[in-house]
Amino acid sequence: MAADFTNMPNLDMVNANQDHFNLKLKGMDGQTVQVLGFDGLDHGFSQDYHFTVNVALDYAPVMKDFIGTPVQLRMAWDADEVYINGVVSAVSHLGKKVDREEINFTISSPLHPLRFNTQSRVFLNKDVIEIVQEVLLGAGLASSDFKFNAQGAYPKREFVVQYNESDFDFIQRMMSYHGLFYYFEQTSTQAIMQIYDSVTDMPILSGGGELLYQPITGNARPIEAVHALREHSVLKTDYIRVKDYNYRTPEASLKTESKSASDVKGMGVDYLHGENFKTLDEGDRIATLRQQAIDCQRITYVAETDCRGLTPGLKFTLVGHPVSELNGEYMVLEVEHHGDQRAGQGYGENNKGKTYSNRARLLRAGIPFRTEPLSAPMAQGIFTAKIETTGGDYAYVDEQGRYHLRMPYDLSETQEGQASHPVRMAQPYTGNEYGMHFPLHAGTEVAVVCTNGDLDRPIILGAVSNPDTPNTVSAPNHSENVLRTWGGNELSMEDRRGFEKTEMFTRDRKNILTLDANQDGHTIRLATEEGEMEQYAKKTMLLECGDSQTVECGNDREELIKNSQQLMTKNEYIKSHAATDTKLEAGQHILMQAEVEDFKINSAKDMLVNVDGNTSIEVKENNLEMQVTSGNTSIQAAKAITFKGDGGGMIHVGQSGGLIEVSTGGDLTVDGKTITVSAPTINVRGNSVGNN
Repeated sequence: MAADFTNMPNLDMVNANQDHFNLKLKGMDGQTVQVLGFDGLDHGFSQDYHFTVNVALDYAPVMKDFIGTPVQLRMAWDADEVYINGVVSAVSHLGKKVDREEINFTISSPLHPLRFNTQSRVFLNKDVIEIVQEVLLGAGLASSDFKFNAQGAYPKREFVVQYNESDFDFIQRMMSYHGLFYYFEQTSTQAIMQIYDSVTDMPILSGGGELLYQPITGNARPIEAVHALREHSVLKTDYIRVKDYNYRTPEASLKTESKSASDVKGMGVDYLHGENFKTLDEGDRIATLRQQAIDCQRITYVAETDCRGLTPGLKFTLVGHPVSELNGEYMVLEVEHHGDQRAGQGYGENNKGKTYSNRARLLRAGIPFRTEPLSAPMAQGIFTAKIETTGGDYAYVDEQGRYHLRMPYDLSETQEGQASHPVRMAQPYTGNEYGMHFPLHAGTEVAVVCTNGDLDRPIILGAVSNPDTPNTVSAPNHSENVLRTWGGNELSMEDRRGFEKTEMFTRDRKNILTLDANQDGHTIRLATEEGEMEQYAKKTMLLECGDSQTVECGNDREELIKNSQQLMTKNEYIKSHAATDTKLEAGQHILMQAEVEDFKINSAKDMLVNVDGNTSIEVKENNLEMQVTSGNTSIQAAKAITFKGDGGGMIHVGQSGGLIEVSTGGDLTVDGKTITVSAPTINVRGNSVGNN
């Protein structure tokens, strides 16, 4: 059956005496601009295309005036036009040909200026679409210059760094990581950056979407066609395996893999660690994207055509190929263009080649396309940052003990304390409900490293000193080991041999513990200069001295003991001295005992003993002696007074030769110079009464 050429692109729509190609460029007013020819390279998915166009002008313009200006190359095509919009990135004067000046212009894509804008900055809590949009708008593109056609949902990235990267390299990296790609839709007024994450919605080649396969035979052809189609297959990795670690959920296993969906044989496993994903779902997507980026390279096709409307991002259906398996729908990945119309412009060249031809790299429609992920700049070694806070002297610390930083490369005017996501700080010791952490303060300089070298994953290594926050150890105290807090609390350890000392104290040394191992003598001092001191032991507290102990109190001393108290010396005496009174009280008995020697009580003045009950004095072996050397002895009782002996010796009361005696046998003797017995009645009874 004969091929139907009705809707296919027609070659007869441009007359031989008409220009096939035109260049629209500002600053060419009054000049006749003739395009001699051009070559287009890098015209593909997610690429900054370059078209070098040779033109003939009446006279040579000022070359530098064209740099960075908008430019448009137009190709006549099937009663319509194909446009290539961009900016002039280079211009060269090639010399005079015949009677005109030949100039070479390089047209680059609208993204080309982004190559010259290198930045280091931070993006917080944004997804890839928000980040790319911010970069494009910030680079001067209008919102009408690009369009997102993404179908997927993209997670917010809490911290993304563009570090010493051009805006172009940065958005290329961000989009390739997340599986986004783009091409430029060319209109009569602009190039629109169309951003996709799926090939299902790619546009169809105008004119019905079909291209005829027709090898070059030398015969005239009425339509544009594919002259040659070559298949290219390569051996690629069969499996993708990814693994990561999310400290926010340390128990989660973030390991997954993806196998090739292609029928082209693959071999080996590509293991990617540290792709920076936080959940297993994100890991599955990353593995799939990396697998698709490989699968779309396993089998590709190169077509040679003269179809001027064949541009990246279009789908078309190939018909008429003698190998039926090669007929079908393809998607255009990249096109190399070549145009030459010198032969029709009277320049004398014997040009018998095609006016226009291209070489297109194709992928079978329906195969997911991804660009290969680009490597991010790696964090080399250590860099510094400043701790920030939202207010107060102490830095902001969140529920996980993380800090907010301002990176040294961040030139933004982000509000204080909001220049980074919460960042962990490495500690010398940590665990479940235990560890070590000295809180940092606003303005502290810290050393920062990055997990797996990924700038998006910083971690604080520790604080570093500078003249504003000097080191606690310097030349004057180089032998000390010092831990000093912002509040003036300090632990100091002097290590000089013979002068070893450890001190721990609060601000201004108001409360201090000193452990001094000086070679001249070891001392320990615990003191509070203004406050109180408490000692507590739930169990036994042992206080042992190898020598003397002195306790001094500036005011009262009180001891409260729940059970017994014992005060004992092994060798010497116990002395208790009071400047005024000594008071000894007991809830029950008071027992005082000298086990070997005498018990003595001396009073400089009176001695008063008040007893609510009985008083008993017992001498077990020897004598009881009571002596008043210069005063009286008075015994008074409200009731009876009894003097009684058990017969072991005489009872004797005497003074100045007078006496009263009771013998051991019970005899009573009263003797004196004069004995006076006086009473109203005197009775004397006895078995016998004698007189002198």
